[in-house]
Amino acid sequence: MLLKSLALGSLVGLSLVTSIPVLANPSLSPVQTNEAIIAVGQQKSDLFVNLTTDDPWRAAMAIGVATNMLKKGHSTTIFLNITGVHLAATTIPQHTNGITGKTLQAMLVDFISQGGKVLICPSCMKQAAIKPEDLIAGVVTSSPDSLEANLFKETVKVISW
Repeated sequence: MLLKSLALGSLVGLSLVTSIPVLANPSLSPVQTNEAIIAVGQQKSDLFVNLTTDDPWRAAMAIGVATNMLKKGHSTTIFLNITGVHLAATTIPQHTNGITGKTLQAMLVDFISQGGKVLICPSCMKQAAIKPEDLIAGVVTSSPDSLEANLFKETVKVISW
């Protein structure tokens, strides 16, 4: 039931996003609508990726999307929380992604090296027995201030895994 609700919610959200140009101007043709969607996509919004899992498939998708958006010029932040904190710990064995051939941790390192930001939840670290010295280079322990600075801007879009 939860999966059906999530799938339905995703479809509704996608239909709303793709309908915005038509709702704003119902006289747009399908080609003009697609051009309007592309034009909206060209605005450089920031991306905040809420990564709550260390599931190899979901985490690889989140890091991959974040990396692709970073390459497209969007300021991008990944927030590791819940079991997602395991991805940043050098003391925890990592899965290798079947598509990239890299570990999820190596994907995070690449993301950081390209200018991406990775914040990690300190409470979740404590729950997972991860110490600050266990973290890969470039991962920053979050705070209410750092979350606010990266999440509550008008230009930020949020996606979650």
